[in-house]
Amino acid sequence: MRIFLILLFVMLAVACSKPVVKEPVPDKPVIATPTVSVPEQDNPYTRTYTPRELHGVKLSPSSATPKIYKGVAETEDYQRMLREGYEMLGYSRFEAGDILPSKALAQASQVKAEAVVVYTQRLASPTAAMKMQQIREQARHPENAAQSAEIYSYFATYWAKLLPPVLGVHVMKPRNDDANPGLTVLAVIAGSPAEKAGIVVGDILIALAAQRLKSPEQLQQVTQQHAGQPIEVTFRRVNLEKMVSVNLNPVP
Repeated sequence: MRIFLILLFVMLAVACSKPVVKEPVPDKPVIATPTVSVPEQDNPYTRTYTPRELHGVKLSPSSATPKIYKGVAETEDYQRMLREGYEMLGYSRFEAGDILPSKALAQASQVKAEAVVVYTQRLASPTAAMKMQQIREQARHPENAAQSAEIYSYFATYWAKLLPPVLGVHVMKPRNDDANPGLTVLAVIAGSPAEKAGIVVGDILIALAAQRLKSPEQLQQVTQQHAGQPIEVTFRRVNLEKMVSVNLNPVP
């Protein structure tokens, strides 16, 4: 009897030393967190993107899918986009092998551009640095290893549509050593008050509403101040100074 009591006491002591913990049953299966995060796909258009300072320019909001265009001549294309009422948001420039156009469109969507113009040029003799870059690209993306070994120079510009302009000109800031005052007109937006008043590319805007113009920012301030009103614009064309009346659009 005494032996039985001793054995019973030992069994109870062992049971008390190992408490039972009941874990709750999850309502949903537990998904294991991956230990290694998958890096985002490398996009050279994104990696080399340089934004432009817009100086308060008002852009038209758009949710449309960006359009892609093949660039022909940078200067002519730039003038054409400005004339059609676009503003350049920024650009990408790099050298690489074959890059899908979808990557340019992806960057255009990211910066909320309505259009992207892409220029490509095959490089006749890739440098050692270019070849090393291509090897690194193929190491990161083995699926592209079978692509052509050709190296191309890429340049892409991203554009957004402007709100209806008050005046409708794009101007160049004067140089510090420029003896002649005024702002040189780089482009005139089609259908704008400036075009209707006869202002053309190459004209130099001297004064607006009797205020001498010294910077693009000042031009924007004066046009906003007199928006929706007729004003006098003084400009110089070749060596002749002229004055025209312009009916400014209201602020959109």
